[in-house]
Amino acid sequence: MHHNITIWLTIKIVLYTTFITVMTCGYLYTNNSINLNITTVSGIIVINIVAIVIAVMFVAKPLAQLLHTIQILVNTESTTFAPFTKEFLITLTHELEQFKTRSDSLLREKDSIVNELIESKKLLEKYSNNLEEMVEQRTEILKWLSITDPLTGLYNRRYFIEQIELEFKRAKRYNRDLSLLMLDIDHFKSVNDNYGHQVGDIVLRKISSIIINQLRDSDLAFRYGGEEFMVILPETKPDDAINVAKRMKQEIMDTEHTYRTLHFKITASIGIVSIKDMLGTFETVDDIIKKVDDNLYKAKNSGRNTIIYE
Repeated sequence: MHHNITIWLTIKIVLYTTFITVMTCGYLYTNNSINLNITTVSGIIVINIVAIVIAVMFVAKPLAQLLHTIQILVNTESTTFAPFTKEFLITLTHELEQFKTRSDSLLREKDSIVNELIESKKLLEKYSNNLEEMVEQRTEILKWLSITDPLTGLYNRRYFIEQIELEFKRAKRYNRDLSLLMLDIDHFKSVNDNYGHQVGDIVLRKISSIIINQLRDSDLAFRYGGEEFMVILPETKPDDAINVAKRMKQEIMDTEHTYRTLHFKITASIGIVSIKDMLGTFETVDDIIKKVDDNLYKAKNSGRNTIIYE
C-alpha cells in the first residue's frame, strides 16, 4: 500500500514537472528568449530529472508515509497503536491543549478589552453629559450677565424694554391691570460730589435692596440708568401701586447710610402710571414710558420725596 502511494505520487510529479518544463521552454522559445539546440535541450532534460528526483525524495515519500499513517488510523479497530502513532496522538493532544490555553487566554483578553471599552464608553457619556451641563450653565450665566446690571444686581435697561413690551401686549390683549413705577434718588449728584463715587455705589446697591424687598415674585425691578429705577407691577391696580411706592419711599427715608465716619440719609421721588383704564391713551410702550417719566418729573418739581400718579 505504502509503495503504491509512492509510485502514484512519483508518476504525478514526473508528469507535472515535465508539463511545466515543456510549457516554460515553449514560452521562452516563442518569445525568442532561448535557442533549441542540443546543448539547451540536454540541459533542460538534466534539470528536469534533478527536479523530479528532489520532488520524489522530499515530497512523494514523506507524503506517502503520512497518507499511509492516516489510512491506518482510519481503518484500525484496535485501541493498540504503534509507538509512532501513540507519540503522534500524544503530541497532537498536547498541541490541542496548548491551543485551548491560548484560546482561553485570548478570550480573557477579549473580555478585558470589551469591559475596558464599556467603561470608556460610560466615561465618555458621563463627560459628554457634564459637558452639556457646563454648556447649559455657561449659556445661562451669559444670558444672566447680558440682562443684569453688574453694580446693583437688578435687571438692566435693555431687558426692561423687552419685558415692558411683553407686559403691555398681555395687558391690552386680556384687558389686565398693569402699573409702572419710576424712582429717582433725590440729590444723588451731591452724594457723589461730597462723598465720592464709591459711597454713591453703596447707596445704589442699598436702594436696589429696598426696592426688591417691597416686591412680589411676579414683579420686576430694573436699573434704568444712573440713579433711576423702573419697576413693572403686573396685575396691579393703581391704589396697590401707590401703596408699594409709599412703602419704598418710607423705607428709603428711614434708612441711614454709613461709610467709615459718614452717616447720612437720602430720599427718593416716584412717578406712577397704570394703564388698564387708559389703554386708549397708550398706543405704544414709548407712550407709557413718557407718561411715567413725566410723573416723576412732576414729583421732583413738587419738592422731591414725593409720589405722583396722574
